Amino acid sequence: MKKFYFAAAVAVCAMASAFMSCSDDNESEPVSQSIEVASTQKGGTITVSTANAAPGDVVTITAVPDDDYKFGSWDVKSNGTAVKVADPTALTTTFVMPAGTVTVSAKFLAPGEEYGLTMVKIPAGTRMLGSKPDEPSYYRDEKLHQVTLTKDFYMSAYEVTNQQFADFLNAVGIGEDGEGPVGDDTESYVYDSTTRDQGKFNFGVNWDGSKWVPAAGYEDHPIIYVSWYGADAYAKWVGGALPTEAQWEYACRGGQEDNLPFGIGDGTKMVKGMAQFYIYDYYDLAEGGRKVDSSIEGYVSSTYKVGSFEPNGYGLYDMHGNAYEWVNDFYKDAVPAEEMVDPTGPETGNQKMVRGGGWSNSGRELRTAVRWGYRPTTRMEHIGFRVVL
Repeated sequence: MKKFYFAAAVAVCAMASAFMSCSDDNESEPVSQSIEVASTQKGGTITVSTANAAPGDVVTITAVPDDDYKFGSWDVKSNGTAVKVADPTALTTTFVMPAGTVTVSAKFLAPGEEYGLTMVKIPAGTRMLGSKPDEPSYYRDEKLHQVTLTKDFYMSAYEVTNQQFADFLNAVGIGEDGEGPVGDDTESYVYDSTTRDQGKFNFGVNWDGSKWVPAAGYEDHPIIYVSWYGADAYAKWVGGALPTEAQWEYACRGGQEDNLPFGIGDGTKMVKGMAQFYIYDYYDLAEGGRKVDSSIEGYVSSTYKVGSFEPNGYGLYDMHGNAYEWVNDFYKDAVPAEEMVDPTGPETGNQKMVRGGGWSNSGRELRTAVRWGYRPTTRMEHIGFRVVL
């Protein structure tokens, strides 16, 4: 009997020992996994509450955008699989740690990027605007004057395209008539380019029966037949504005030191291959200014895809030609003689300014200093715009 009790006791102890051993294994701490921040993070920085976490732990992540950038969204992955984030668009949010290494990255948006705009930073500074009286084709409202812009600003590298403007029209609910709100009233923002000029210049936007669409094949061409009101509404929609006349000319000159006729190339000429304009009627200081040569070949009677030619020194495309560009200022013939600081033009007027020349204009009309005024309701086949932020 004693031997039986002893054996039973040993067996019970062995079972207890085995049970305790298994219990210890089940209650051991989960293995922590590392959390890595993506190494290439443009536009901002990311912080994580911990560098290591066990499965099931709640991890806090925080994004800090750089100046001028906006936060877009989080991208958290584990072994290539997306990890659910509590609020993907919040600057500070959380996720539950999975059973594997995690990589955290974020999308930061450059100015205008959320609307498909490419923006170029233009540095503040002081320079002369206008042209010299001895510049061929000089007109009296181009008088030289000094302007100081005290703040850097961002300007769209390209003219606003048909696709971008159609997206805007549809987003804000502009109907077939092209009418949109202006204060307590409405004004026409745009013409359907199939209905104007017998459809001769159908390279703008069209109403397809339910929405606005770019004319087929012209998605990336500059918007045309747009009024100043339509251009201004779009600029406000993207959180910006139309450039002031001073901003436009300052940027057009591309950092040049001299006041030359053009802001691209060596500044002295506008000839075939430099911009989209009426190439038979070109301009070259070396040849005395305006020149006409009907034998030149290759002219196309329409806009070109934005960015088809070389940019200026600031990285801006089509500041000359393709489409005239609305600016914010009312037109005033006389330019003040005194130095101006951050000028915004007259407070009232009947006409708004366009600058830069278009696809149907001669070389001399593309000169940087050329100024034209049109009623803000004007919608023409060679007028578009770009924006500043």
